[in-house]
Amino acid sequence: MSAVETKNRACRVLIIEDDQDDVFLFKRALDSVRSLLERDIECEQVDNGLDAIFLVSREEITDKLPDVLVLDLNMPRLDGVKFLKSLRRSLLLKDLPVFVLTTSTAPSIHEEAMRAGADKVFVKPNDAEALLAIALEIVSSALERRGEPATRQ
Repeated sequence: MSAVETKNRACRVLIIEDDQDDVFLFKRALDSVRSLLERDIECEQVDNGLDAIFLVSREEITDKLPDVLVLDLNMPRLDGVKFLKSLRRSLLLKDLPVFVLTTSTAPSIHEEAMRAGADKVFVKPNDAEALLAIALEIVSSALERRGEPATRQ
């Protein structure tokens, strides 16, 4: 992919979350980020870690990997920590940025997620403004990893 194609493509976000209310709220925050940064953001969602592993493994082959993953820890089929451990074992997926968004405030849970390979752990906030700040940090980080400024130039 050329530098021009990379700079013009949308930021791809994969949300791995089984609570549809949390998905709705995070997508709404991403809509605000889209407006603030004047950037295209594509968002996809799966509701468990097992489906997420299949999705990113398949997309790695087709060169359509998300730029960033937003991961809940408490999910059916394959929880977030097991998902992280599985993801980080893959040489091709080990550097994919993963931000955990969890209801847990327990430091031991956060430390376990970081040891498993999370880039950062956030506690799910109770207000839209705080969630917007988290979404903005996640998207900005993903764009910076691609070598792009967060805002259009």
